[in-house]
Amino acid sequence: MKSLVLAVCLLVAAPLSGATKNPKPPFKPITGAFFGVSVPNMAESVRWYSEKLGLAPVFTASGSPEVTVLEGGGLTVELIHQAAAQPGPTQPDLQHGVFKAGFLVKDFDSTMAELRARGVTIAFGPFPAQNGQRANVLIQDNAGNLIQIFSD
Repeated sequence: MKSLVLAVCLLVAAPLSGATKNPKPPFKPITGAFFGVSVPNMAESVRWYSEKLGLAPVFTASGSPEVTVLEGGGLTVELIHQAAAQPGPTQPDLQHGVFKAGFLVKDFDSTMAELRARGVTIAFGPFPAQNGQRANVLIQDNAGNLIQIFSD
């Protein structure tokens, strides 16, 4: 298992042959943003991240676990599917560990407009900037994972 994760990390930049064209990401280029999520259905999740966030697959590994790495606009997302995995709690904030991922965008308003146009589920917000807090929104992917987007 550790060697597979290491291989994914080392090969993340390897181009994926036959990658389909995706819409551009709904955000201006960001740098260094990464998160990984365990998903119940790899094909559905690859489709969601491609269509909704404009990411393109750059690496896949079949087997157990099945892994797909997608990139676009400075964001890298690693999807992992393992048949034995169990769904998390319906309220992830009631369990210790990571319960959401996030990143900053240069133009929050245009990002929001594009996410809405793409039919992305808004879980919470958007919240305006106030009292030292950046404008932000929490979206939900096809598997229910929370992704928080902040204004830069």
